[in-house]
Order: sequence, then C-alpha cells, then structure tokens
Amino acid sequence: MSAELDRLIARAEITDRLHLYCRGVDRRDPELLLASFWPDSKVEFGMFSGGGQEFARSLVGWFADGGVGVTAHMLGNVVIAFDGEAAFTECYLHATHRLRGEDGTEFDSIFGGRYQDRFERRDGVWRIALRRLVFDWFREHPDSGDWSVGSMGVNAGNAVLGRAGADAGWDDHHAALGRLAEGAARAGADR
Repeated sequence: MSAELDRLIARAEITDRLHLYCRGVDRRDPELLLASFWPDSKVEFGMFSGGGQEFARSLVGWFADGGVGVTAHMLGNVVIAFDGEAAFTECYLHATHRLRGEDGTEFDSIFGGRYQDRFERRDGVWRIALRRLVFDWFREHPDSGDWSVGSMGVNAGNAVLGRAGADAGWDDHHAALGRLAEGAARAGADR
C-alpha cells in the first residue's frame, strides 16, 4: 500500500508542477518558472534549445520584447509513467497568445501540442529534468474582440479583464497561490 500511496502523491505533485509552470508563463512569474526546472535541466522548444533555468529566466523578457500580450495555457490528457525516481510524462497543451505584429495590429495565435517531460525526484521534490515541446498544429486569427462592446453582456464596464501580471486587487488570493508554488518547490523536503 505504501508504494501505491507514494505513486498517487507523486502523480499529484507532478501534475501540480505542470499546472504551476503554466501559471508562471501566463502570469509572467519568473520565480515560479525557475521552480519548475532543475538547475541542470534541458529544454527543447524549437526556437530554443538549452538549459531549463536559462529558458525560465528568459521567457518573460522574450514575451515582452516580442509583443506577446495575454496568454492562456491549458493542459489536458496527462499521462505519467514512473521509473524509480524518474517520471516520463506527456500532456496535451492548448495555448492562446495575443500577439502584436510589426505593424502594431494585434492577432491571436493558437497552438496545439504536447509537453514531453522527464521529471526527476531529488530530495523528495519533483521538477523537470528534460522538456520537449511537440507542436501539433497552430492557427492565427485577426483580433475581433472589442471589450468596450464585449460579448454576451460581459464588457470592460462590468468585468475584471485579465492581463499578463497579477490581477489587480487580489493580493490575498495571489499570496495564497504563491504559498502553493513555494510548497510545491519544497514538496517532500519536510518528510
């Protein structure tokens, strides 16, 4: 029973790490991104091949410099295979990026793909040792949204509109999520 319980806990910790990585990207939180990767990790992302920590430190700046506005990364179909203190994962990714073209116009780029990761548990903590992004498809669409008009009764006058950083006025909420991220970084260290 103990081995089964360990696998269930490990599965939950790895899944949390996957989700917290996406939160780090969407909220432009470099510390959360750094906590996702081991210092000696590797990333293969098509446009980037190198160290995971370097990738995590650079991502926020790339988005700012490249005209990437609001993003939303959604994960599904998480499969995990364990091999001792390593875990091989694949999870489906659906990511939407608001981009600004060279001419200043905004458009949406939507990707479908899969994160293929090798996680390693070191001192009781699961982090990514190797990440490869497989791009399966993409679509680009001109911006057709106008928050002054909105959609289905939701508009700039009555809704909280998301942005790349923390959402304004939710300090307690963000502090609690920050504690969750810190706990994920230390998970297992107190056992």
